[in-house]
Amino acid sequence: MSLIARGLEAEGFATVLVSVMEPLSSFATPPRQLIRKLNIGATIGRPNDVDGQLDTLRRMIALIDDAAGAAKSGAATRGA
Repeated sequence: MSLIARGLEAEGFATVLVSVMEPLSSFATPPRQLIRKLNIGATIGRPNDVDGQLDTLRRMIALIDDAAGAAKSGAATRGA
């Protein structure tokens, strides 16, 4: 997924990789990633945990917002 994210970023699309396995996802150095301490299969949040799922989405949007702000200022960014 990190390679896909980098390709999309090269075309101007901001991406966030959400992962529950930091060692595997970090190795591929995605442009931005959000590590969740959840089970495989519940990357965005546990079933029926609307608050947890919304928290994940808010954190993803914050990473993209940070990237957009850095792009405007000319700074590079990599969220974690």
